[in-house]
Amino acid sequence: MKLQTCLMLILYSAAVIGLGGCNNQSTFERTQVEGVVTLNGNPVEQGVITFIPAGKGASAGAKIESGKFAIPKETGPSPGEYKVEIDSSIPTGKQILDTDGETMVTEYENGIPPRFNRQTELTVTLKEGNNQQLFDLETK
Repeated sequence: MKLQTCLMLILYSAAVIGLGGCNNQSTFERTQVEGVVTLNGNPVEQGVITFIPAGKGASAGAKIESGKFAIPKETGPSPGEYKVEIDSSIPTGKQILDTDGETMVTEYENGIPPRFNRQTELTVTLKEGNNQQLFDLETK
């Protein structure tokens, strides 16, 4: 499996599974969210978006592909206030030693600035029903 695919799976797993923490999310009402993510006017080709409740509620995450994401109601977040984290692995142009200690592989880094992921400034209010969101991120 390519290193990039592994990194994306790890990010996605952390977003969807790890954020559940101690909450029993099955008791929360859920809502559908879909939308578009751009960076400097261009669609984010691949990545992960995560909705983290500001208070009580169900967290949720999805893959971003060609700038689009969709979270169905069945696995969606609850209505309410959320912080939003967006990640995208991009090649650095460098080769690094793989975990096997012998093979050289492409190095990847997060192409999204920290203010949109680990130190996110992004917040949204989700309502019942279908939520359409546009995240037009600028690095400047």
